[in-house]
Amino acid sequence: MIDQSQIVELEQVAANAWIAHDTARLGGWLLRANNGITRRANSVLPLGPPALLLDEVIEKVIDFYKERNLTPRFQLTEASKPIELDRDLSERGFSVGLQVELHTAAINHLVKKEYAIDVLISNNITDSWMSVYSESSGYDASTMETRKDLMNRTSRHKVFALAKIDREPVGVGFGVVEDKWLGLFNVAVHPSMRGKGIAQAVNIALAKWGHQRNARSAYLQVESENLPAIKLYNKLGFHHVYTYWYRKLDD
Repeated sequence: MIDQSQIVELEQVAANAWIAHDTARLGGWLLRANNGITRRANSVLPLGPPALLLDEVIEKVIDFYKERNLTPRFQLTEASKPIELDRDLSERGFSVGLQVELHTAAINHLVKKEYAIDVLISNNITDSWMSVYSESSGYDASTMETRKDLMNRTSRHKVFALAKIDREPVGVGFGVVEDKWLGLFNVAVHPSMRGKGIAQAVNIALAKWGHQRNARSAYLQVESENLPAIKLYNKLGFHHVYTYWYRKLDD
């Protein structure tokens, strides 16, 4: 069984890499709102005890999100506080939604791998990076701008990876280092270029950058139902550490 302190550490590091536009604290709970773009940036992260009695603090959470025309949502793990939170939310009509796995790998293992695709590492988001990410994800222009703001908002060391084949941009990724951890986010490949090892090259290139920044372990988040991605990450040497899930208040 995983040490709950490691869950808290990883959840906090991941939250620092993906900072919502609007946040508030209720004791050990972090409330996040970001115009509804991404579940992580529009949910409560309850890593410590709340400042109030549970009934009171949940009502404040509901008010926080309804004032912003957003659905009240929690991001939960086995380490969420208090321990009865998941059960209490279920009784209040918060249904379970998406489940996401957090995987980790040793940087020393990742940097030994090679790749034959050009991957450029930049401190800034380029138009080419945005174009590939948009075409691979299907996000509209407004959503892309909001996601761009999310990536730029973190104060941690960050870079943007852009893979090219025959000088054409074909894949992207976003890396963030905090202490010993390298977070891998938004790895995406143009639909016409999938199955060519591009995602693997992007992950390895970011790992090599993280190694230069003294990161010792990499982590990533992948939806539990995304079996092709999980297969790729297992091949790279990642292993499942824990799962988090969302509960949202049903209408």
